[in-house]
Amino acid sequence: MESEKIFCQEKQKKDEELKNLLLEGPELVSVEEEKEEKERKDKLSFYFSYDTIHYYFSNKDGKPFFIIEYYDSLPEELTEEEKEKFTKEIRKQDGIEKTVYVLEYGEVPESEEDAEEIDSNQDREYYIAQPRDFEKGVIDRFVADDANKQIMSEILLEHSTFKPEEISQIVEQIFKTSSQQDSGIVAHFANRFSKETTEKIRAEIRERMLPKPQEIEIAQLVEILKSKKVLFYTGAGISMASGIYNMKQLQEALEIEMAEKTDDFLKKAIINPQGIINIWEEFIKAAFEKPTTPAHQSLARLAQKLNSQIFTENIDDLQEKTGIKAIHLNGTWLKENVEPEWLKDIDVVITIGLSYDDRGFLNWYKENNPPGKIIAVNLNQLPYKFLITKIFY
Repeated sequence: MESEKIFCQEKQKKDEELKNLLLEGPELVSVEEEKEEKERKDKLSFYFSYDTIHYYFSNKDGKPFFIIEYYDSLPEELTEEEKEKFTKEIRKQDGIEKTVYVLEYGEVPESEEDAEEIDSNQDREYYIAQPRDFEKGVIDRFVADDANKQIMSEILLEHSTFKPEEISQIVEQIFKTSSQQDSGIVAHFANRFSKETTEKIRAEIRERMLPKPQEIEIAQLVEILKSKKVLFYTGAGISMASGIYNMKQLQEALEIEMAEKTDDFLKKAIINPQGIINIWEEFIKAAFEKPTTPAHQSLARLAQKLNSQIFTENIDDLQEKTGIKAIHLNGTWLKENVEPEWLKDIDVVITIGLSYDDRGFLNWYKENNPPGKIIAVNLNQLPYKFLITKIFY
């Protein structure tokens, strides 16, 4: 009998795993889950990473802390006194010993078990890695096609004072670089043109290469909602009306410039670490205590009526305050819980206030469901690779 019971449990688990959760409506927030808000707030963590620099923010028992890690060496710009504030560690990375310089402030977990407990909060941990260059892929594709040489020549002639024969040489070098799979295509621009001119060139290439989405009216969207299976996907734009920072604003408030070896955040962390903690606490408080917006409330009613899931890149609890759950995305969750085949059942993904496809979900959706449509409800044009239609509000 015992073995029979185990078999039934395994069969039930398998059936649940095969169920396409994208075809189900959003779950309701239970009373118990409302009470767990403080625990979620206490475990919120952010991880900024670029090259050999790591910034980590989190909480232990509701008390905030941050950790700064520099691999290999500290910036030359720091004084000896500032460097002494760091501790030196030797860690193994892929079997290779690495020197890591660490600066900590606040209630940092003392044991590995405490750290693992904080890191286990996968759905609310936000990674900001090396800033993505969404135009790089566009330029790569542009210069990979020799048919675009004439267009490139026209663009460079318009935005520079080089003579036609000089432009021809530059264009040949750029397209040759592409055929050799060299990663320095944009460097050719930077080496020969001013920063302002380089940005103009990139902007024009992007304008020519990106798909031109069709703008639709609200009435058309209503008809789509009536007849198609949709999935909602929200970004920071839906929450900003409540006074919550988006990621760019948070980085600006913390004065983080990950591409710089020495940014203002590092300097402040050394001189005035409590000021950094105050900004972090203010962000956490806003994410969990600000009131929900009319957009969140309307989306909750719409998602329930259409029996549609809500994916979100946001870490705030505003959607949960409407009484329904949003699925807070990260790459790990997608791989473990969503089968690629399921994406074919979704006719349309509607993004709301989403600036970038940071999680790569939209790209994944189009790879597995090429006929699928993406509609963006946003303030301005967006750099989604597969944007089909748009609604400006």
